[in-house]
Amino acid sequence: MNQENNEQEKIEFEDADMQRQVAEAQEEAKMNLAGWQRAQADFENYKKREEGKQAELLEFAKEVTIVKLLPTLDALAQGLAHAPDGVDEKWLVGIKGTLANLDKVLQEMGVKKIEAVGKPFDPHFHEAVREVEGEQDGLIVEELQVGYEINGKVIRPSQVVISKK
Repeated sequence: MNQENNEQEKIEFEDADMQRQVAEAQEEAKMNLAGWQRAQADFENYKKREEGKQAELLEFAKEVTIVKLLPTLDALAQGLAHAPDGVDEKWLVGIKGTLANLDKVLQEMGVKKIEAVGKPFDPHFHEAVREVEGEQDGLIVEELQVGYEINGKVIRPSQVVISKK
């Protein structure tokens, strides 16, 4: 009987030990799963931040490139506007075509010209260079340099002449 009791106690002890080990293993598994889930969430957040940074960098590079091209576009437009009489018509057609192509590319990139002439002066979109007498205060009467915006952000304000009573 004593031996049976010892065997029974040994089995109960082993069973309790095994249950404790299973409980510890389950707890460790829960902790590992929670750690993995946190790491997965951290990685997803990191990916989103990096994608946002990349998009922001690309947008900045696009803006810088466009701003650097605008003086060339202005020079072509000025050359066309001040072309002397007697210039070969094919040359004028070529310059107009080049300007039209550049305007199309800018539009495809999300660049818009800022409307100016006939509009009220807005310091967020226009830069007043000169004032002239007029019938109404703050009305734009002439545009000296075209302004541009991209995605609602002004990348170059229009340089304008405004009226003053």
